[in-house]
Amino acid sequence: MKGTTGKTRVIQLSLFHVAEAYAQTQGKGVANGEIYRSVANAAGLCVDDLNTRQPIGEANALRSPVRRKIRWYQQTLKHLGVIEHVPGQRGVWRLAHDAGQGLHKIIEGAKLVAFSTRLGVAIWANNASVFSSFRDPIALCITSPPYPLRVKRAYGGPSVEEYPDFICTALEGIVRALQPGGSIVLNVSNDVFETRSPARSLYIERLVLALHDRLGLALMDRVPWVNFSKPPGPTWWACRNRVQLSAAYEHQLWFTNDPLKVRSDNRRTLEEHTARHRQLMINGGAQRTAVYGDGAYRIRENSYSRETPGKLARNVMVRGHACGDTQAYRRAATALGIAIHGAMMPTALPDFWIRFLTERNDLVVDPFAGTARTGLAAERLGRRWLVTEWMLEYLKGASSMFSACEGYSSNATFL
Repeated sequence: MKGTTGKTRVIQLSLFHVAEAYAQTQGKGVANGEIYRSVANAAGLCVDDLNTRQPIGEANALRSPVRRKIRWYQQTLKHLGVIEHVPGQRGVWRLAHDAGQGLHKIIEGAKLVAFSTRLGVAIWANNASVFSSFRDPIALCITSPPYPLRVKRAYGGPSVEEYPDFICTALEGIVRALQPGGSIVLNVSNDVFETRSPARSLYIERLVLALHDRLGLALMDRVPWVNFSKPPGPTWWACRNRVQLSAAYEHQLWFTNDPLKVRSDNRRTLEEHTARHRQLMINGGAQRTAVYGDGAYRIRENSYSRETPGKLARNVMVRGHACGDTQAYRRAATALGIAIHGAMMPTALPDFWIRFLTERNDLVVDPFAGTARTGLAAERLGRRWLVTEWMLEYLKGASSMFSACEGYSSNATFL
C-alpha cells in the first residue's frame, strides 16, 4: 500500500489484535498515541498499512481505515471492560485483569476469538460466558480443569471445599447442550490430601456425587491415567516423611447423560495384537479346553482362532507426559517470550477419548483449554471443536500448533 491510490491488500485486523498489543506491555499500558504502532506490531502490519488513506463517509474525506478500525476496537475494549485507564497517566490504558506471572485473564463476561480453523474455534473467555447459553449439540466434553492444590499454579484454581461447585457451574451449560448419549470426561488429580495429613482427600468422591445429584450425570468409568514418568511425589508424604508410595496416576472420570444411548464404540480404539496372540490366531486358536473361576471363564478348543483387527483397549491408560506437541508449544512460547503453561496434558489423552466417544463431524468442547490439546486432537481426527481459555498467553502459544490446519485464521500474529 502506498499513498492514497495504491492497490488495497487484504488486512486481517481484529479486536484480539488490540488486546494483544496491550498484553505485550506487561501491565505498563499503552498511550493512545502509541496504540497504532503497538497494534501494527501485534498484527504484523507495516507502516504503509497504517498510513494509507481512502475516501470515507459521505464527504469522502481521506482517512486511514486501519487506524479508524483500531480506534473502534479500542473503544469496544473499553466498553467491555477488557482494558482500563492507568491511574495517574493521562491517555494510557492497560489490560484490566493482570493475573501476575506474565498472564492476563479475560474480564468476566467478555469473550474474544483467539484463532480458528475450518473445524473449530478457540475463544479467550471465561467458559460460563460461552456455554451458559450454548445450543449446538455437544457430543463430548473432554477437559483437565484446574486442580484444587494447596499451592496454586499460575492460572489459579478453587479450593477443595469449592471444587464440586466450581466444576458443576462450569459444566452446567455444557450438560444442557449435551446430545443424548453424549459424554463428559474429566482428568483430575489424585494427589490432593487432607490438611496436615497423609490421608488422601475425598474430593473426587464428593465431585462424582455432585455431578450425579445436581447435573444428572451417570458415572460410566474411572480410567486411571498411569504415568510412570511423573516426578517422585507427593514430595512431603512420599519423599520426606516416607509414609506414602510414589504417585503414578491421575483419574479420568467418564460420565454420560444417558447410559442406554451412550455413543461410545470400543472398535474405534482397538490396539495391536501382541506377537504371541497373532501367532495363536494363525495356529487356529487354543488347542485345549479349560475351566477357571468355578466356571466363570472357559477356554474351548479353537477359541481365539478368528482373526480380528485388534484387541480391546483396557480401562487403564498408560501414557507418559512427554509429547511432541508439548515440545513444539514450549519452543513457540519461549520464542515469543510468554509464560509457559505449567501443567499440560499430552495430546494422546483427548485423542483416545475423542476416538472412543465421537464420530467425524461431531462437536467436541473443552471449557479449560490450556494449550488447546483437545482442539488439536479433534482437528486431527476430523471433529468440530470449540475451546475456551481465560489466560490470553496460553492461547497465544497454542495457536502456533494450528497454523498448518485448513482454514486457519489467527486474530493475533503469534509467530
